[in-house]
Parts: sequence; structure tokens; C-alpha cells
Amino acid sequence: MFLKMEPIHNTKPDLAAAGTTSDPGSKDKHQRLFERGLIWLGIGVFLMALSFGINFLLFQSDKSFLNAMYILTSLGAVCIMKGLADILGF
Repeated sequence: MFLKMEPIHNTKPDLAAAGTTSDPGSKDKHQRLFERGLIWLGIGVFLMALSFGINFLLFQSDKSFLNAMYILTSLGAVCIMKGLADILGF
């Protein structure tokens, strides 16, 4: 009277699909991306600090520094995003 219920999905874990295989090539690629991401992140932080420095030093002057400030801030933000994307693997 009792019916045996069969699972409708594959119960064996697919290790290749889960990304648990140890491929030395992918580990090296991730290490290179991580190092490149740190370099981009450092460049972005430097550009942001330079923009802040220009703003701090030239705030009381009569010269216009808005273009340099906005360009450096934008470039810094783009470099930081690129660095984070490389570090996180996007």
C-alpha cells in the first residue's frame, strides 16, 4: 500500500558546477586580478587625496579649481570602482 517516492531532482552533488574543482590556472588568474585591483584602488585613493588636497589648499584663493577638483574626483571614483571590480572578480 505504501508507495516509494523517488526524488525528481539529481541528489548527487555536481562538484564541477559548484566551482569546487581546484584549477591552478584560475587561482593564478584570481591572484593577478587581485594584485591589479589593489593597484587600481591605490591610484583611485591617490587621485581622491590629490583632489582633496587641491580643494584644501586653494579654498581661500580667488582662482577657480572646480574643473581640476571634479575631474580628479571622477577619475578617482572610476579607478576605485575598477579596483573593487577586479578584487571581487567581476
